[in-house]
Amino acid sequence: MSNFLGKEWLKDYTKHLIADQAWAAATAYFSGRIGFRCGTLSGVVEIQAGKVQGVFSSEEALPADFMLVGPEAEWQRVLSGETDFFRGLSEDHGDLTIEGDAAAAMRSAKTMWLALEIMSRVGGTSCCDAVSYSPDPEPSGRAVTGRYIEVDDIRTYYEEAGEGYPLICFHAACQDTLMYRHVLDNLSDKFRVITVDAPGHSKSLMPEAGPFTSLTQHCEFNEKLMDKLGLVRPVILGCSMSGNQVLELGSRRPDKYAAIISAEGADYTPTISKFMLDMLLVNGQQILEGYSQSITGNRTPPDRAREVVWQLIRAVPEVMKGDLAGYAGFDMRSEVGKITAPLLLIRGDADWLVSQQQVDETASRIPCSKVTVLEGTGHYPMIENPVEFNDAVRQFLNEVGIS
Repeated sequence: MSNFLGKEWLKDYTKHLIADQAWAAATAYFSGRIGFRCGTLSGVVEIQAGKVQGVFSSEEALPADFMLVGPEAEWQRVLSGETDFFRGLSEDHGDLTIEGDAAAAMRSAKTMWLALEIMSRVGGTSCCDAVSYSPDPEPSGRAVTGRYIEVDDIRTYYEEAGEGYPLICFHAACQDTLMYRHVLDNLSDKFRVITVDAPGHSKSLMPEAGPFTSLTQHCEFNEKLMDKLGLVRPVILGCSMSGNQVLELGSRRPDKYAAIISAEGADYTPTISKFMLDMLLVNGQQILEGYSQSITGNRTPPDRAREVVWQLIRAVPEVMKGDLAGYAGFDMRSEVGKITAPLLLIRGDADWLVSQQQVDETASRIPCSKVTVLEGTGHYPMIENPVEFNDAVRQFLNEVGIS
């Protein structure tokens, strides 16, 4: 850290910026001054139409369109690859702030994400060691059938495979049935696996009043959907936004489910600020591109990591904001104790968005619960680490006598 933001460090940093093709593409039409400050020392990179025009280092205040500010310990985490733009800005998990035009920084979210990621390459400071990727799934070749059903006058798409005990899967924010493609394929040997596009997502039509903005709206809809499908005490599975939903569903109708599986879910998730939600309407695709990479685990191979990004950025901004507003406003701490079905909480230990403390506290309020942790896995375990995720689900269902 002794030379961080000094003239020589900035020169080396600039060489890495210029050499990075992804940063060059993201910054091709950007003009402005990006600043970084640690203590009293500031460094500024001036860019015109994507080209670095100059770098400046000073103990005095330097003009910049926006400046990332943080203490030395936080910048050390950036340089070592332990944190990034989005985690650094998270109130509960980082210690970076934006001074100046924060909205402009978010309009250039990919530029900023990459600018911090490239810092970890300067001087070979990154601490990230090589890891073994999680195992690849072996396709079974089982048939998957897609269908439509009318629920609340909304043409709703769902897919299913298998003929056993019903297991219905609800997807995470900004995603759709695709996130469960490995679950459909693997667990359909013993279960009737059903996955659903929530209203306004992929092949399901948008509600007339616009995207849902609370998880209770999703729960009310999904209760009607399950009733219309004729499902009797199904197993319900959700991830992230829907990992929270299945907790609410189990609280609302305790006798209706044979078992509940909540992946990356918790009963209280005030994790996304109003500012970030508003910025999704401005630059949602770039924000989610970086954010999703930030919460993806290091055992996730590049092809599955790219799939996480691709699935998320297909959503429209209004749906992004609606989903994540519901997630950020979720608080069922006083209700989850009503759950009587066996409950499995699955967490990837690389998911900083949902902490182990949040999951453990949720489990402490539900007597019939257990927690499973997947190593090196992030916020999207059924995509990132499908083999170990499916094994955890299968083992749990066997333990509670469902097969």
